[in-house]
Amino acid sequence: MAQQNKNMSDRPIYVKIIVKSLSVILGLAAVAAIAFAAILFIAPDMIARIGLSGLLAMRIQYGFGALVVGALLGWMARGMWRYKNWARVVLLAGLMIFIFYYFVVIVFSVSSTIFAGEQVVSISAILRVSGQGLLFFILNAIVPGLVLFALMKTGQYFEENPKQREFVDRTMRYVLLGTALSCIIIVFLIFIFTMTEAWPAIEEIGLNDMLLGTIWRPGSIIGNDEAQLGLLPMILGSILSTFGAIVIGVPLSIGTAILLAEVAPQTVRDILRPAIELLAGIPSVVYGLFGMVVLAPLIRNIEVPHNTGFGLLNASIILAVMIIPTITNIAEDAIRAVPREYKEGSLALGGTHWQTIVRSILPAARSGIIAAIILGIGRALGETMAMIMVIGNSIAMPQPLTDNPLTLFLNTARTLTGNIAVEINYAAGAHRSALFFTGVLLFIMIMLVNSSARLFLQSKQEH
Repeated sequence: MAQQNKNMSDRPIYVKIIVKSLSVILGLAAVAAIAFAAILFIAPDMIARIGLSGLLAMRIQYGFGALVVGALLGWMARGMWRYKNWARVVLLAGLMIFIFYYFVVIVFSVSSTIFAGEQVVSISAILRVSGQGLLFFILNAIVPGLVLFALMKTGQYFEENPKQREFVDRTMRYVLLGTALSCIIIVFLIFIFTMTEAWPAIEEIGLNDMLLGTIWRPGSIIGNDEAQLGLLPMILGSILSTFGAIVIGVPLSIGTAILLAEVAPQTVRDILRPAIELLAGIPSVVYGLFGMVVLAPLIRNIEVPHNTGFGLLNASIILAVMIIPTITNIAEDAIRAVPREYKEGSLALGGTHWQTIVRSILPAARSGIIAAIILGIGRALGETMAMIMVIGNSIAMPQPLTDNPLTLFLNTARTLTGNIAVEINYAAGAHRSALFFTGVLLFIMIMLVNSSARLFLQSKQEH
């Protein structure tokens, strides 16, 4: 506190010039806003004479707005004149918002100039327009930017009492709480929207017919037959493809995580980790092309009647590769988070390195590994484009091709996400509503997966 009081009394002359100048500018702006409001209320004819007649239609609203702006500017001018830190913070926030807004406006203006025409713009024209936009932004943002820089560098010379510090801390806590709650609110609003759109199908068709119906025939809506909108084939397609992906992908992912966290030397880690992260950045359509061009001919070599190479096996392999980065990264972090005392204690008791990993490290990292698997399941359930390309998109119930039940994975199917993507463009009426109900089903399936994992963890902790 003594150091702060000393800083207040020993303000450099340049700080006084900057702060007092900003106070005067804010005060003049406040007077101008109040004068403009007075003119709107008292002498509206003057507004018409200067060419602003468009404001007269809502002069009461504009007048009160100008009064509010003038009062705020005057309040900030008073705070800046007295070196109050809250005024500096408010002015900083306003300048940041102004600069960001101006940047977004210029980016959209440049983008519309480049992409709005009917002809392809040349590289020289793109560079010229981009350079003009950048120069325009610099010229208009240089003064606010300098003021922003000056206010940030002179923060130590402003006064801030304990109540103001507590107010800032409380405000930031509420802002962070609102940011966290916004995720829940957004998910809730999306669910409400999809449920609202799906409700007509629930009322018209019924839950039993949609959940247990084995025939999907929306085209009969335009004919004389009654529509059949059974989603059971798509539900089984999503569950079976996800199950196959988990069976194939989880052992590979957990093994890779163990290798990276406990076994591999640093050189191998530096090679493997970027390769795994690269898998997460490959577009799903590329995975679909790989399944169509490479996997489908290989699977077609399995001598089973009606085996086309497209189906649940192809989809499971593609999904397994797609979920490897998600499960591996989170599982590796969970394994690395296990205290080193666990490993040291196991080794001290005579356990081998592998016994330590299996009996000490993996059980301790169980919750993180299960969380990784859950995220992998969510990733597999939500995949759309690659599934459309490799699963065959059959709306029939998945059945084994022969007496061998494993040939079920050689048959074609369709997932819930693929059903939405394929038919939403031309759907109408109950058909469209049933597709929204498909989205509700996806929500519920992911919630059930999360709830099951939570119950599993609780039962393991009790034992």
